[in-house]
Amino acid sequence: MEHKLTRGNLLRGMMVFALSVGTSASSFAQGPVANSAQETNDMQERQAKLQQVANDKAGYAATIVQRWENAARAEAAWDESFAASLSQTLMTLQPANLLAAGEAASFDEMMHVLATGKRFAPAALADKLAGRLAVSPLDLGDPGRDLVYTPVAPCRIADTRNAGGPVGFNSIRSFDIDANGAPWFTTQGGFNGPCGIPFGVARAVVVTLTVTQPANGGYLTAWATGAGQPLASLLNFEQGQTIANTTIVPVNPVGALNLSVFVGGGGTHLVIDVQGFFAAPEATALECTNVSTAFVAVPVNIYTNIDAFCAAGYSATGGGHYVDEGTLGFPGVWTFNVPLSNGWRTWVDNQTNGARRVQTWVRCCRVPGR
Repeated sequence: MEHKLTRGNLLRGMMVFALSVGTSASSFAQGPVANSAQETNDMQERQAKLQQVANDKAGYAATIVQRWENAARAEAAWDESFAASLSQTLMTLQPANLLAAGEAASFDEMMHVLATGKRFAPAALADKLAGRLAVSPLDLGDPGRDLVYTPVAPCRIADTRNAGGPVGFNSIRSFDIDANGAPWFTTQGGFNGPCGIPFGVARAVVVTLTVTQPANGGYLTAWATGAGQPLASLLNFEQGQTIANTTIVPVNPVGALNLSVFVGGGGTHLVIDVQGFFAAPEATALECTNVSTAFVAVPVNIYTNIDAFCAAGYSATGGGHYVDEGTLGFPGVWTFNVPLSNGWRTWVDNQTNGARRVQTWVRCCRVPGR
C-alpha cells in the first residue's frame, strides 16, 4: 500500500502532471470578435495584460508563488522545493495560461490551470452544463429507434396457392410471422416448421412479397396488424404477371396475426418469404477486465510515470496502483493517479533510500451488445 497522500504531495503531483501533458504548448482561444465599444476596450485591456505577462514572465510567476505561499503554509504544504517546483511549472506556461493562473480565485483553481491549461467553467456555463446533464436520454431498447436486425435463412411463411386461396378484390388478409409450434405455417400454405423468428419479439420483418396469377392489374400494401393501413404501394402488378419485391414491413409482436396485406384491384395469389427481423436490443451485463503493468522499480528522485492501457474495443473506466513491499508501504513514496486517453497513469516520486516497486492497473470495460 502506498504512503497516504497529503494535500502537499497531491499538489506536487499536479505540477508534475502539468509539465507532462505539455501545458506550456497550450493557449486559450481568442474568443469572439468584438461587436461593441465596451467589448473592444475589454479586448484591448486583455491584450495589454498579456503583453505585460509576456514581457516579465519571471516576475509574474513570482507574484503568483508569493500570493499562495500563506495558503500553502497553512496546510503544511510549503517548503523550498515546493516553491521551486511551482515557479518552474509557471515559467513553462504560455502568457495566456500564466495570466489565467494569476487571475485564479482560489489555490485549487490555480492548480486546475496548471493541470489542464484551462480556467474553471464560468458559473453561467456550469449552469448550462448542469441543465444539459439533467436531460434523460431515451432508454436503450426504445422500440421505435434502437431496433437490432437479425437475418434468418429465407423461409416461406405463406403461399395462398397451397392454403386460403387468392386474396380477394380490394380485400385484407393477415398472417402469422412467428408461429411457435405445430401446425407452424401450414394453415397459410407455408413451411411446416419454425422460420427463425422468435415468438413475440419482432417489430419489423424483411420480407419478399410475390404476386402471382392476378386476375387483373392492381397494387399491394402491407403493415403491422392493428395499426393504420398505409397509402403507399409496395408492389404494382399487371393481369397475369408474377412479380416480387423485398422490403421491410413493421409487424405487431403480439397476437396470433402480425402482418396485414391489402390487395387493391384484381384478386391474386400471394407468396411471403421472410429473410430477417428487427427486435429491440437486449440489455447485457458490462464486460470488464483489469489490465496491469509489470512492477516497475522506480529510482530515487526521478519522477516516473507508469502507464497501463486497455485493448482495442474496451474503454478505461478507472484504475489505480499497487506496491509489493508490505502493507504499510514506504514513507517518502508519493503517488498520483490520472486517466489517459484509454488507460491509466501513476506518477511516482520516490524520495526514499532506494528503488521502490510500483505497478499500475486499469479497469477496461465494454458493452458486449445483443
